[in-house]
Amino acid sequence: MIKTIKQYSFLIILIFISIISCDENNDTNDTNDNKYSVCDGTKTLSAKEYHVLINKGTELPFTGELLNNKEDGVYTCKICDTPLFRSEAKFNSGTGWPSFDDAIKENIKLEKDGNRVEVVCANCGGHLGHVFYNEGFTEKETRYCINSVSLNFINKFTNETSTNK
Repeated sequence: MIKTIKQYSFLIILIFISIISCDENNDTNDTNDNKYSVCDGTKTLSAKEYHVLINKGTELPFTGELLNNKEDGVYTCKICDTPLFRSEAKFNSGTGWPSFDDAIKENIKLEKDGNRVEVVCANCGGHLGHVFYNEGFTEKETRYCINSVSLNFINKFTNETSTNK
């Protein structure tokens, strides 16, 4: 019985330390003024954008500014402005991240990421998210699950760029 209590205590301490270290490593709070230069120093990213695009992090679900965007246009890479997804391919998956059932294939690259498939910009290598297959959301059976902070949006009619910061 005492051995079991010690094991549970050790497990609880280990979990607590893991949670604390995760919080420190995944600090994506934009209240600091940190800006990170990328792409020959002509672009800067916020701490949250850098965390996702460069460190392959993930933004919190249901927090992205482009999640509910329903305008016509093109989604481009936050770093290099390469066109990645057309608005016609966007759908509401209810998962908390912008979802697309098709991509501009020549502008993305798929890489093995453990049991998942990572989606990166083929031009600059910025992390965009992951792709999932056979979930039944659309007839194409493909869901590109993409972080909003990885994208800019260019409105088809006004040609104005929406950036999320």
